[in-house]
Amino acid sequence: MKIITRYVLRHFAAVFGIALFGFGGIYLVVDFFEKLDDIIEKKAAAWDAVLYFAYKIPAILVQGIPMAVLLASLIGLGLLQRNREIIALRAAGLRAWVYAGPMVAASVVLALGTFLAGETLGRTLNHKAETLWREKIAKKQTPLGLVQENVWTRGEDFFLQARSYDARARIFLGVSLYQLDENFRLRRRLDAQRLVWAGSKWRAEKGSVLEWEEGAARHRNFEAMEVPLSLEPEDLAAAATLPEDLRWDQLYAYAQKLAAEGYNTLPYRVELHSRLATACAAVILGVIGVSLSLHLGHRGGIALGITMGLGLTFLYLVLFHTGASFARSEMLPPALGVWAPNALFAAVSAALWFRAPQ
Repeated sequence: MKIITRYVLRHFAAVFGIALFGFGGIYLVVDFFEKLDDIIEKKAAAWDAVLYFAYKIPAILVQGIPMAVLLASLIGLGLLQRNREIIALRAAGLRAWVYAGPMVAASVVLALGTFLAGETLGRTLNHKAETLWREKIAKKQTPLGLVQENVWTRGEDFFLQARSYDARARIFLGVSLYQLDENFRLRRRLDAQRLVWAGSKWRAEKGSVLEWEEGAARHRNFEAMEVPLSLEPEDLAAAATLPEDLRWDQLYAYAQKLAAEGYNTLPYRVELHSRLATACAAVILGVIGVSLSLHLGHRGGIALGITMGLGLTFLYLVLFHTGASFARSEMLPPALGVWAPNALFAAVSAALWFRAPQ
């Protein structure tokens, strides 16, 4: 790595670290005081409260990365401008890409890191935080994941209704299964006390079957029988999980499955686009920060960088959430509603970059 690249990235990293630490600290302080009354009222253990906020830190920091990238590029390059170091580099015959390019490259790396960290560590620990809050601090029963009441699920050729489903034991209780033919006509009804996952297939226990073959109905009782069913416990686990707790690939597969079954998947499609757009925002805001700093020249500095950075971040968030709301309300297609702010800021960043002093 060249000396100039290391020097520029050192300025970028220092401001980025401070900005991210500040964002995370402010978020945690506000969240702490919002939840302090509940923690005291429920007489929660101090360690559980500490663990709850510790679990939330990765997800909080991931949210702050785009803003921190914008501030780091604005202030980091602004400090070099104010110290006349950019003038010296230009006098040496170096073009803007030599000293601005490393910051853009760092923005790309951080965008990838935003997405990967958010989909792995951030999402996993945030789910643990919510579970800990619900079970140990708020002291509420877990509504999903252990026992679900009055379960309905649908596949390509069946409908299943059960009095309850135990996700840990993978057992349906009080089952009625309606299996259909290719013309969507009922060909078989199965009623059983239990439907148990036996490793690779479902086994019905203590029930009866009513089948229709060539216009005639046939009824029989059984103690146990295998049931061919295009349903696995993992499908039910996804259905019992809130969309924000699923990884991007899991949510995409789940949305595709629901779409094939004829359900409305609009909220899930908006969520999928939102996660990608948020990660890409780090690159776009980084380029805007670099371009603005090049335009400002030696007038750039910490105060001006913070003011412009916070203003641009606020504007982006307003546009992003407005577009996502329009998409959820079906006023705009999901892709257009979510990506429009990114497209607008990308156009602005491109215009600023090509007009910046080189």
